[in-house]
Amino acid sequence: MSNSNDLFAAIDLGSNSFHMLVVQNINGRPRVVAKVKRKVRLAAGLDCNNLLDDAAMERGWDCLALFAERLQNIPKQNIKVVSTATLRLATNAEKFTEKANRILGLPIVIISGEQEAELIYQGMVITSSGTGKRLIIDIGGASTELILGHGATPLVLNSLNMGCVTWLERYFCNGALSKSNFERAIEGAATVLSAVRAQYLDHQWQLSLGASGSVQAVQEVLQAQGLNETITLEKLELLITQTVACNHINHLDIEGLKEQRKPVFASGLAILTMLFKELSLESMVASGGALREGLIAILLQQAPDNQLKLTSIDHLQQQYQVDCEQAAAVTNVAKALVKQVCQDWPVMDNGSDELLYYSAQLHEIGLSINYLKSNDHGAYLLSHCPMPGFSIEQQKLISVLVANYKNPIEHNHFAQQAWCEPQLAFNLTVLLRLAVIIAGRYQAQRSGDISLSVVDNVLCIEVAKTVAMTNPLLMAELTQEAADHDQVALIIK
Repeated sequence: MSNSNDLFAAIDLGSNSFHMLVVQNINGRPRVVAKVKRKVRLAAGLDCNNLLDDAAMERGWDCLALFAERLQNIPKQNIKVVSTATLRLATNAEKFTEKANRILGLPIVIISGEQEAELIYQGMVITSSGTGKRLIIDIGGASTELILGHGATPLVLNSLNMGCVTWLERYFCNGALSKSNFERAIEGAATVLSAVRAQYLDHQWQLSLGASGSVQAVQEVLQAQGLNETITLEKLELLITQTVACNHINHLDIEGLKEQRKPVFASGLAILTMLFKELSLESMVASGGALREGLIAILLQQAPDNQLKLTSIDHLQQQYQVDCEQAAAVTNVAKALVKQVCQDWPVMDNGSDELLYYSAQLHEIGLSINYLKSNDHGAYLLSHCPMPGFSIEQQKLISVLVANYKNPIEHNHFAQQAWCEPQLAFNLTVLLRLAVIIAGRYQAQRSGDISLSVVDNVLCIEVAKTVAMTNPLLMAELTQEAADHDQVALIIK
């Protein structure tokens, strides 16, 4: 039976939909147990003076009553509730939040546009992979967030006052799906973007991801029509043509378009098309993470970050039957080696030495699949298994280190992770390889008779003559390491 203390919930009161995500924390791993979504269209209740009408408030309160029933067994400290653009804009937001607080028995936090963008980005970080810079787009009901980031760090954050509900009211309020309405909606969105457009064009990014229902709706339609899920400008223009052919929102009938997505499909499509044109986007795919996942990450981080990491390592060791005694031996040798060289050889930047130790604890994880290419199997597992406490980029570095703990080093791997510079990743790899060799397997540890030093940026492996004479296998392995790498030398003392 699960413990209610292991349950966590994130509630996002969006301008178009209200979302609730409930997860169970199992050994530090969040497992989704419930997702609830209701089309409330709160933003549709805003008038020209930004007053929120009673009908929209009632829709919101009714939805929260449903949420409250599901939240009864979850500790209040494990729940976060935030609201976004509509309540930021509404001049009478307090009227809504007072009753909403009573219904939920929890405070609702109205977050800023920048906070919303930050949470969206963090939600994407923990649910998607990739290297280099990423552009994240979330078209909400009343705002659109654009976040450019690298690894776990957002570089440019903006929340723009346009969304699929407000653009519906402004440009498609008569229900007409005409070419001129689309042109006006696209032009209006471009005007909003113009104030921040240059901030993005100053950068180049490797991946564009969409976190919104509008992007998901487009992707669903493309797949239903036999096209691949990658969104391009050409495909968006094809969908605009299909939409205009329907003439009116009430008659919108496009293969793959779900009933609940129809009211705001055209307005979201117009905003997305504008972003492709103005930012010169080549392609985009939908991602499974957004603001709610960002909130869950914050909730889970209430536990000490280091404890989450240790729990993840322990779970993986048990799941894949890692020899924990050997893993501990390699880890201890790695710690001793780092201590010897850390003053003269970069290995501790940004906590990278800790990631080396975690890699040592998991370096043999691939043996559970097959001895042959066990390092490749291990790297694959560590790239795809959930690892709560670790960011995507930290997980990628661990995967790279494990991929290279034996066999010839694949130097191209080091540029495929963004946690640290390639040279630092190489240094960590060398230390892991040496720790594995020195710790040995089915042999006694020799760490007391082997030491490291750094001379002119070359890592010198110093071995006592007595050890060299009585351990031919050890010496063969160390000799090979020195021969393979210009930055490593072997010295017999």
